[in-house]
Amino acid sequence: MGLLLQPHFGKNKTKREVKALYKNIVFVDFDGTITTEDTLTGAILPFVDHKEFLEYNGKLEKGEMTLSEVVRYAYDDRPAEWIPKMLEYIDTVKIRPGFEEFLDKMAEKEIPVVVISGGFRQFSSRKLAPYMDKIAALHTVEMTVEGDKIKLVSQHDDGNELLKKTDVMKKYEYAHAIGIGDSYTDKNMAQAVDTCFARDVLAKYLDQIGKEYRPYEDFYDVLKGIEEIL
Repeated sequence: MGLLLQPHFGKNKTKREVKALYKNIVFVDFDGTITTEDTLTGAILPFVDHKEFLEYNGKLEKGEMTLSEVVRYAYDDRPAEWIPKMLEYIDTVKIRPGFEEFLDKMAEKEIPVVVISGGFRQFSSRKLAPYMDKIAALHTVEMTVEGDKIKLVSQHDDGNELLKKTDVMKKYEYAHAIGIGDSYTDKNMAQAVDTCFARDVLAKYLDQIGKEYRPYEDFYDVLKGIEEIL
C-alpha cells in the first residue's frame, strides 16, 4: 500500500503544488462531509430571506440554476460586515466523528488526504487548523472583500461548479483515487474517482445514475471501508 513517492505533509501546503505519482490518494469534501453540516448554507441563513433561499435552492435541484450561480447569488456583493458573525457560526460547527483517527491512519499508510471544497478558505482553514499537519493540501474558493462588499474568487469556476473539483484533481498523479463527499458539489468528483464514499444528496444522485459507492455516516465507516479495499 502507500505511495510510490513520499507525500509532503506539514504546514503551508497551499502555497505549493504537490506533484508526485501516488499509488493511493484521498480527495475529500469539507462542507457536510468533514463537518456535520453545510457551512455555506448555515453561514448565510441568518442574513437572507428563508423563502427566497428555498426558492433558489429549488432552482438548483431542478437544474434551472447552476451551483456557481446560486452560491454567488447568496454571497457576492453582500455586506462584508456579515463576516464576523459568519465566523462565529463556523466555530460552532462540529467535525464529523472519526476524522482525526482517519487522518492518522492515512498518514500511517502514507496516503495523502487532499481537501477540495467549493466553500470558502476562511471557513475551512479556520475549522481545519488543528489538523493541517495531517492534510496534504487544501483547495477552496477565496472570500475576499472589496470596499465593504464580499467578493468570491475562484480559479476553477467553470460556470457550473464554483470550484470544479475534477480540475483540481488533475493537479495530482495517482493510480487509485478515493473520493468522499455528500452533496451537489461532489457529483463530478464522485464519478471521476476509483472508489467513492457517499451519503445524503450525493448518495441519492449516485443511486439514480447507477454509480457504485460505499455509504458512510462517519469517518469510522470510511476507515473500515478503506481497510477492506486496500
